Parts: sequence; C-alpha cells; structure tokens
Amino acid sequence: MSLKLKKIMVKNVVTVNANVTVKKATEIMNKHEIGCLVVVSGGKPIGIVTERDMLKRIIHELREPEKTKVIDIMSKPLITAASKMRAGDAAKLMFEQKIKKLPVVENGRLVGLVTLTDLIRSQEVLSFLNGFSTNDAPRRMKKVVNLYFDSAKRHRRRCPLIMKDGFSMGCQEKKCMWWLGDECAITKLSRQVPNMTSAVQT
Repeated sequence: MSLKLKKIMVKNVVTVNANVTVKKATEIMNKHEIGCLVVVSGGKPIGIVTERDMLKRIIHELREPEKTKVIDIMSKPLITAASKMRAGDAAKLMFEQKIKKLPVVENGRLVGLVTLTDLIRSQEVLSFLNGFSTNDAPRRMKKVVNLYFDSAKRHRRRCPLIMKDGFSMGCQEKKCMWWLGDECAITKLSRQVPNMTSAVQT
C-alpha cells in the first residue's frame, strides 16, 4: 500500500495571522525553532512565509520588519495537498512547483505540513527518485536530495538504523555524525555485535 501524507505530516503546525508584523513572525519562528509559518486569515490558510521569503523580501529589499506585515511578503497562492495524497505524488508536486514545504489541507482547514526532507526519507520517494531527473530543480532542493539520496550508493551501503517500513534515509557518509575515518561507526559496531541490525530494526 502506498504511503500517504497523513502518515508523514506534522500535525501540530505553527501558524501566524496575516496581519502580524514580520518581526513578530520571526520571534515565533525562533521560539519554535522552525523555518516557516503557515499564514492564516479567518482561520483558513492563505499563504506561507519562510526564512527565504524574509531574506528576499525584507533583508534584500531593505524593508523594516517592525512595519512590514506577513501578508506583504508571504508566498501565495498557497499550494496544498490532501492527507490521502501519496508521498511520491507529493514529491512530484513539490518539484514541479519548486517548493520545499507543503501544507496539508482538508475541507479548507489546515491539518498538517510536510517538507521535502520528510518526503525524501520515505522509501516510496526514494524509489520515485530513481526515475526522476532533478536537473531543473532549484539548488536549494537539490541540496536536500543529495543529502539523503545517492542512486549509486543507496543500495550498496545501508545504515543498520534504517527501518524496513515507514521512514528511511540514505547514507550521508562523511556528513553523518557516526562517520569515523573512512567507515561508519554503526556499520563497524554491527559487525562486532551479533544480530545488532535486526534488533535495531525491530
């Protein structure tokens, strides 16, 4: 059965009112340690504001965050998905629209949020990427793909911590905290401790 967004999405999405100042929105993002806010008006999602929006439309344009409202810099119209959408289809939509964050909406109500990173960790999307070209994708999206996906090495070396079902992640090699010298510490340890791999996966 195909993996649906409702199994991946973050359900407690932090939102911000459209008329809030960018300065206030930044404080909310810092408080929750997140990179985006879904913008709402009358309880309905109407846009999204990201760190990139703030860099491009506040810092670069020398606008005052204390006076500029979120509605003036948010990305719109809001591109959304349904909770029953397959992970692979959602990834395709994100690449087509060149976005990294996808709000999940049901009957006009915000019910969740998925990011490109969330999707690429799923096995379905890794399979989808096998036959998909990211040549036309923005550099910021390619970075995410390259961090988690390597078509040449994904099948050759798999971290014992990867789950058989649900979320999974390609080996990050030297970018991973467990990479010591020229080898993965987890892989090395799994050879020394019998049945470690199967124990971790279950």
